[in-house]
Amino acid sequence: MNNFIKNNIVLVIVAGITLAAVGVLAYMVIREHSSMQEYIHETDTLKNQIKDLIKQKPAPVEGNLDKIKRDTQKYKDKFKEIRILFGMPLYPAAKKFAEDMGTNIEEFQTKFSTFWESNKASGVTRDQVYRMFKNSFNAPDKWDKAIQNFTVEAQKCTSELIDENNADEILLSALGLERNLSGSKVKCDAFMRGIRWKLLDLYGGDKEKKIEKIEFGPTASSFSFDSKSLPDKDAIPFIVKCWAAVDDLAKRIAGSGITYLESFEKESLAGRVVGNYTYYRFTIIVQGDLASIRKLMDVLYKAYVDRRVYIVRGISIAKVNDDAERLIVEAERTLYAGKSLMDENPELKPSQVQTAPGAAPGAAPGAELSPEAQKAKEKELRMQQEQKKKEEDPEKNIPYFQRSSYGKVIIGADKQCRAVIDLDYVVYTAMDLKG
Repeated sequence: MNNFIKNNIVLVIVAGITLAAVGVLAYMVIREHSSMQEYIHETDTLKNQIKDLIKQKPAPVEGNLDKIKRDTQKYKDKFKEIRILFGMPLYPAAKKFAEDMGTNIEEFQTKFSTFWESNKASGVTRDQVYRMFKNSFNAPDKWDKAIQNFTVEAQKCTSELIDENNADEILLSALGLERNLSGSKVKCDAFMRGIRWKLLDLYGGDKEKKIEKIEFGPTASSFSFDSKSLPDKDAIPFIVKCWAAVDDLAKRIAGSGITYLESFEKESLAGRVVGNYTYYRFTIIVQGDLASIRKLMDVLYKAYVDRRVYIVRGISIAKVNDDAERLIVEAERTLYAGKSLMDENPELKPSQVQTAPGAAPGAAPGAELSPEAQKAKEKELRMQQEQKKKEEDPEKNIPYFQRSSYGKVIIGADKQCRAVIDLDYVVYTAMDLKG
């Protein structure tokens, strides 16, 4: 073998190089083949995606993409219109103020929010920022006229008296800055009492608004707030927001024809935050006829017209007085009165249970009377029977369908219903300013 290699050294070298080249080339072919398979798989995937896209209606071709972009912008514009319906009753007043200042509400809000973020700092009060913002317009007379018109519009949507003492703060709240009533517990207490007294006056009856007097349950007149102690300072912003909902809901109840507000309770003061919305849950118990309860549901549904949104989560309705149950109870008493008396007094005979002519008033069942007392009792019974005949219904001998009582409602005459209603008052909060 060694002699063969020595004699054919050139051949062996060439053969070795050839085998090495074949191995390298084989490796390269296998790797390229693997890459080709991946490309083929990706190509098939893209083909399937293209087929799926073509099946979509409308197909996302260039022309349809332009339409989709336009539709998306329309949805964004519509959202801007819809979001102001969620707990923004002051929007028309703020819009009027912006127009009086020579701009539109969007530009005015943007300008104020930018100014607020740039100038708020520790040690600088919101009143100072407000005055600086007001002075930046350099039009005090124009501003004062605009604030007067704002006051008129804002007063339409609240029971709180708006005047020069609180108009500026209410304007700031309309622009997204929460009210804190200067952090004063006394002001907050006066704020709550003022609205509550207005509501109590309304519930006392208002002929101009066609509102009848509404009675209250034991705690309903407080509208779920403690009026005996001053509120906590940290709770003031939440109280102001919650009372905005309480004020509106209470007025809508009053205008529905409800005759009795049994209970008015809130779930929490701060509400429940979900995304960009805050939900204030209330449970109210009211009484009235079915028409008034239906009207209350309709009034709550249509509240969006005034930029307030209510969601009724649950409602249960029951009759206050069940006529059918009353008739059944009376019949049962009549049927079983004699049986119960016999069970208690086994010495009595059935005839004695029904008439008991020998029993004196207040005497124990079965007690016997003297002959003289017996005659007197019988005479008294005869006189009672004669008097009863005289007082009998004069229509007794008339056919039943001709009597004046024919067709009188026996079950369902009392229409008073009791409704337990769980509902949410929804507020959009993404536009609120911090600080």
